[in-house]
Amino acid sequence: MSWDEDIYTCPVCGREDLVLASGPRRADILVVGEFPGREELRQGKPMVGGTGGVLRKELGKAGLDMRQMRVTNLWLHPPQKVTTKSSDEIKEQKQKCFQYGLEKLIEEAKGRKAILLLGSDTVKELCNEKVSDVSGLEVKSIYLSAPLIFACVQPATVFHGGIGELRQALQKFSKKLEDI
Repeated sequence: MSWDEDIYTCPVCGREDLVLASGPRRADILVVGEFPGREELRQGKPMVGGTGGVLRKELGKAGLDMRQMRVTNLWLHPPQKVTTKSSDEIKEQKQKCFQYGLEKLIEEAKGRKAILLLGSDTVKELCNEKVSDVSGLEVKSIYLSAPLIFACVQPATVFHGGIGELRQALQKFSKKLEDI
């Protein structure tokens, strides 16, 4: 099964709200968000809701066009909530869903010149770093490789007054792209 087939059901848990990657397959840049939100689930595409709108606008201000980028999420559907009281079976299924999405992400990352990681969960899972420590910086990923892997705060931070940090990080990312 190829990544771009019209498969919207998670083969691990059977959820029917899988959100696959979108954008040009051969794009030089891969953008990785955390997980799909309500609008992404409705449309079946990543970064089409409010957060995606903020990202498109801020990338544009940094001289970049998100339409020229491949876009995906760390989680292909919202992760199941796990509590300390959750059964081991639920915890195991969540881990398997994550692993499935990670395998797809690794496929997507192959051959990219740059990867932009958005948000604390994405940076933590893929780089074992706190986004607050590395936003606006080049990072190393445990799983992905590219000439440039860059960490950035979640674009949704702007809804809480954090536009400056996002804008600065994306401008730094744009400048770093010039060097590769």
